[in-house]
Amino acid sequence: MTKRGNTETKILEIGLALIQERGINGFSFADIAERIGIKKASIHYYFPTKLDLVKGVLAYYKHNFFVSLNAICHDKETLKEILLAYGNLYKSNLQENNWVCLCSMLATESFSLDKELKEGVNDFFMQNIQWIEEKMKIFGMEDVVAEERANQLFVVIQGIQIMTQSLEDVTYFEKIYTQEIEELTFF
Repeated sequence: MTKRGNTETKILEIGLALIQERGINGFSFADIAERIGIKKASIHYYFPTKLDLVKGVLAYYKHNFFVSLNAICHDKETLKEILLAYGNLYKSNLQENNWVCLCSMLATESFSLDKELKEGVNDFFMQNIQWIEEKMKIFGMEDVVAEERANQLFVVIQGIQIMTQSLEDVTYFEKIYTQEIEELTFF
């Protein structure tokens, strides 16, 4: 990813936070401008439309998610450690702000997304499933089983986020996710 200017990065970071907090229909460029202390026109310079901003935020999020994921998992020695670290990326949003992942939030608003954004969200989901499946295969799980379990784990983590957010209790995430990992890694 190319290096971004400081203002553009701030716009993306605030846009990300606002989408996770309120959804794409719950904020405007004025909200971003106010938080950063710039004029709305400055945002339009980088992102002519709100849709352009959301696409930029999605690309920014996806890149940072997988960079973070690879960084936290590079020294893990067991599948269980890897999958627990993976879950911690999702849990951290909930712990810090009671937010679900960006793509989970965008998926709930798919009616507001254009085809390109929907494809971007679905691509993020599929990249997650493929990443999990790859790790399971590395640790000796048969291909068909790894595919099934990777899909299962990803669906579970999506549901756990929503429940944890609604309950406002991160211990729910920890309990259910840990149980799921115990079952998935017992082979």
